[in-house]
Amino acid sequence: MSWKQHLEKVSEGHYVLPRTKTMRVHADLFLSDKLLWGEEGNPEAPALEDAVFDQVVNAATFPGVTRVAVTPDCHVGYGVPIGTIVETDGTLLPTAAGYDIGCGMVQLQTSLTVEDVADPARRRQWINEVTERIAVGVGATRARKQRKLNESTVKEVLRHGAKALGRNRSVTERDFIPVEDTGVDIPVRAYDKRGQLGSLGGGNHFTEMQVDEQGRVWVMLHTGSRGFGWNIAKHFFVEGAAQLGLKSRSEDFVWLDADSALGRHYWNLHNMAANFAVANRLLIGEAVCGALEDVFGGTASIYYEISHNLIQKEGGKFVARKGATRAFPAGHPALKGTTWEATGHPILIPGSMETGSAILFAQAGAEKSIYSVNHGSGRRLSRAAARRQLQQEETDRRMAEAGILLNTRTTPLDESGPCYKNLDDVLETVEQAGLARVAHRLKPVACIKGAD
Repeated sequence: MSWKQHLEKVSEGHYVLPRTKTMRVHADLFLSDKLLWGEEGNPEAPALEDAVFDQVVNAATFPGVTRVAVTPDCHVGYGVPIGTIVETDGTLLPTAAGYDIGCGMVQLQTSLTVEDVADPARRRQWINEVTERIAVGVGATRARKQRKLNESTVKEVLRHGAKALGRNRSVTERDFIPVEDTGVDIPVRAYDKRGQLGSLGGGNHFTEMQVDEQGRVWVMLHTGSRGFGWNIAKHFFVEGAAQLGLKSRSEDFVWLDADSALGRHYWNLHNMAANFAVANRLLIGEAVCGALEDVFGGTASIYYEISHNLIQKEGGKFVARKGATRAFPAGHPALKGTTWEATGHPILIPGSMETGSAILFAQAGAEKSIYSVNHGSGRRLSRAAARRQLQQEETDRRMAEAGILLNTRTTPLDESGPCYKNLDDVLETVEQAGLARVAHRLKPVACIKGAD
């Protein structure tokens, strides 16, 4: 019998997996029937992979776990599914933060309209201007046409994130995450990557010009802590596995006692990586605003910044979001005194560069999902499968017909629309479950990606 037969349907968009096997707590799965069971005869609406089950069980098995929730975009990751929230008491889960610690989004708002960016030649000029101001691709380091940073400022960024750049919680999820140990030792391999501060990276990271349903122009950015955070994560996966006596390649099962020396060291460096990621997005955002204003005129500014691979302290416990986004509704105590106190903060959801993205605001029901929602639409095809199954000419034709310009010569097949689940299905589930409401649906008109 499929594990799905054990699920108990609570309401539309909400299932519960009761404790089974080694689980310490039940798991709340926010899935529609379509996302769970798939749609017969429709390859673009597959059933949820059975391998997700073992990873949900693993998430609910870690010492100290108190709650587990799974978002509608979930799919197999490592250790726990992408799209998982794990609340713990006294333990830290590196696998539930992942390698790209602090990865997340920035949304830029502009005074431009769709008519202002209608000319493909000017959108191409904007793409060229942005790639002069920000470095893209794996291993890229900060471009010259950016705010100047000296060594002292970089060190301040690692400790005070957005605050070091003069930003506050009006435009960011947090000013910074505190680094408690002033003498924390940073692994050399991580510190050597500090020059990547202000660079986009590769993979699914992007800078994208978008138009909403009212014809207003926005820009969405997706990137994280780059090589700095990756090397910190790798260091503690190895050290944590060794401390627990796990075999090689057992990083999926690493957990750390938050009060242990290794746990405290991880927490401080994790927070440095998170601060790096926030500052990285803000620096890129500033550069892209400048490019927009120079090419199109008008004004551009940072609307909001938020993470989706992070552990944070909330209500006295640790909440790890792996491919999940924090969703605080109106009146949440953490928003008191901010711009978003009366509305809840914006939630930035990238879909795909072919099908678009969304901005949401949390509802009171988000408490059911540990105040979290999905971080995207969810991958449907692996990168290898995409390259095997998709045709370059057909993919390029669809993008051209949609009027979406790219900085790359051809469309990256492993990031094209068919690689991802239907964003509308995912967003519908979020609304069905009462977690959040969709405020804006955004359609891409130009996209910048690392040419890996």
